Amino acid sequence: MSLARTKAIDALSIRDTSAHTSELAENGDITIKTIVIENGLNQEVSIQCVGSANADFSNSFLIGAPFTVSAETNSFGTCDSYIPYWKAIVTCSVAPTDGELTVIIFGVTS
Repeated sequence: MSLARTKAIDALSIRDTSAHTSELAENGDITIKTIVIENGLNQEVSIQCVGSANADFSNSFLIGAPFTVSAETNSFGTCDSYIPYWKAIVTCSVAPTDGELTVIIFGVTS
């Protein structure tokens, strides 16, 4: 087994309340995933995981419920179901004025 690491969002400076969608993460043979959120924003952020069987996301679906990460804190979520393609949609209910957001996916490959 080895560890796979993908930055889905890399130092995103959010300054509004719009939804921001991460880069596509292709899971390949990753079976257990941990989603690490480094919230350097000065406002809390809501993370909704979205998955699809197709790379073009033509049949996307929500993965679990959204979860909130407090301002200027780090947190994580997990997903042990196999989903071929994955994205995160992040939103802030109050527009941040400072900081950056990073979302990293760690997984175990065979």
